[in-house]
Amino acid sequence: MKNLFLSSALSIASLVIAPSVFAGPGENATGNFKNTANDCNTTSGSCPITPTKFSTKIYRVALCTSNPMADNQSLDWEGNGCVDVFNNTDGQETGDIFSETGATLNAADITVPAAGTYAYTAALFDKDFKVGSHHMVYNLSDPPEPENDIRYVSTSVGGATEGTASDVQMMSGSFNTFMSQIACNGGWSSTAPHTTRSATTTGYGDFLSSGETFYGRVLTSSYAIPTSGSGSIMTDPATAICDGAAYLLSIVDKDTVVGANTTGIHLKILAPKGLIRVNQGSGNGVATGFTAHGESMAVKVVPITASE
Repeated sequence: MKNLFLSSALSIASLVIAPSVFAGPGENATGNFKNTANDCNTTSGSCPITPTKFSTKIYRVALCTSNPMADNQSLDWEGNGCVDVFNNTDGQETGDIFSETGATLNAADITVPAAGTYAYTAALFDKDFKVGSHHMVYNLSDPPEPENDIRYVSTSVGGATEGTASDVQMMSGSFNTFMSQIACNGGWSSTAPHTTRSATTTGYGDFLSSGETFYGRVLTSSYAIPTSGSGSIMTDPATAICDGAAYLLSIVDKDTVVGANTTGIHLKILAPKGLIRVNQGSGNGVATGFTAHGESMAVKVVPITASE
C-alpha cells in the first residue's frame, strides 16, 4: 500500500530554547495554566507563541540527489535527480497536522521512489496556510502568575475568545517573506526571499541533525525568486513582504534511504514558534486577538517499511 503520512515535529523542534533564554511565562505550568512555547515577557502588546493547529496546501514532495534550487540558481527538479513522492498540480490541503491522527494525502498522487539514497528532500507549499493557538496572559512577578486565570483561544478571523485548548480555531496566514524587517528588493541579493538555517538555529536544534541544512525559498507563480517588495518595516511586528509570492519551497539536505521494502513516506513538518502571535492587550490580562506571521517551515522525510 502506498501512503504518505504527515505529522508535526512541534513537540521536539519548536520547544528548543537556547540555554541563555528563559522559558516564556506559563510554559512550565500544568493543566489549563500551561502556555505554549512563547516570548511573551511583558503583560501587553504582541508577542510570538507556538501553533497548536496548522494546515497547509502541498503541491509536490520530492527526493533529490542534488539541491533542486541552490543559491543563485533556478528551480530544476529533473536536472537535480528529483523523484516525486507526491505531486498534485492543484495542491491538496493537509488539514490539521497536529491532530492525534496526523494527516494523509491522496494515494493516487503518491509514488514510492526507487530504492537508493537521496541527499535532499524538497517540498513545494502554497504561500497561504491556516494556524491557531491559545494563550493565558501572565504578570511580571517572580515567578510569573496568571493575570486573570482566563485562557484565550484564536478564532477563525483572528479574534480572541475565552476557552480551552480544545476550542482553538484556525485563521488564515501567508508566507510572504523570511525577513519582514527587510524590503524584498534585489532578488537573490536580498535576504527576504530566501534563507538558510542549521541545527544551531533556535527552534531547529532537534529537527535538523548536526551538518544538516534547511534552505527556504519564497517563489512567484513562475517559480522564481521575487525581485521587489512592499509593506512597512516600521510597524511592530514589521510587515514588509515579497511582491508576487505564491509558493514556499522547503529544501533539507538530509540523506533519506529508500529500501526495497519501503511502502510509504512519513513527512514531518516543522511549524515553529512565531508562526502565530497573540496580542496581550493593555496589561489587564485580556487578550484582544491573534495574528499569523509566515516565517519558515521545514520538512523531514522518514520512509515507512512494510513492517510498520
